Amino acid sequence: MKFQRTFFFAIGLALNFYSVRVIGAAETNSVLSLTDGWKQVPFKYQIQHPYDLKTADRYDFDATNNIHHFWVFFTDKPHAPPPNKTTARTEMRLETFSTGEHMFDGDVNISPGTFACIAQVFDAAHGPMQMIFAHPDGRVTVRDQELVMTNAIGRWWNLKMTDDPKNGGKVKIYADNVLVGTYNSRGPRDYYFKCGVYSRKDSDRSEARYRNIKMWVKQDQ
Repeated sequence: MKFQRTFFFAIGLALNFYSVRVIGAAETNSVLSLTDGWKQVPFKYQIQHPYDLKTADRYDFDATNNIHHFWVFFTDKPHAPPPNKTTARTEMRLETFSTGEHMFDGDVNISPGTFACIAQVFDAAHGPMQMIFAHPDGRVTVRDQELVMTNAIGRWWNLKMTDDPKNGGKVKIYADNVLVGTYNSRGPRDYYFKCGVYSRKDSDRSEARYRNIKMWVKQDQ
């Protein structure tokens, strides 16, 4: 897939990694432990939005606080013209990877009324492997199955998604640094992550903000 227009470089890559601190035994799966052994890397991305609108009509980025703001209406057009028949979206499509275990890491704040997919782990050739859904009742689920979180609307929480493209590799989903799901990946091929709002049937306006988006790669690979 060729990216349209120009890649934007991720802003605010923090080169000063987390400082060491003393933590209690009960503080398992802390940010430090989850990213220990990983290297933060710069990344490129493309914003997908209704094809008949400008990017700024459905997306903005505030560099002062590193917040990406996505919104879409169910009645909007797809991100590509016919014959595309997918529902409307405003999403960040991160760059493709095919080697090395990768981790998407970002804080998300979902607006009330949102009924949309807010993140995806994507097989470039065959579509999404896992999709994170936000529901109007405040639940967030992996597809319509495993519960990720309740009362997830109108507040910041952290989402991490990992994908290991080797044979036997796994996809893992974390909410506030707690593992909520482990799934099989699909072996060596091209993958990428997505975040934003991909509207679902019977939704109206869906909206989410992401801040401090980072990409990590496992250092032993």
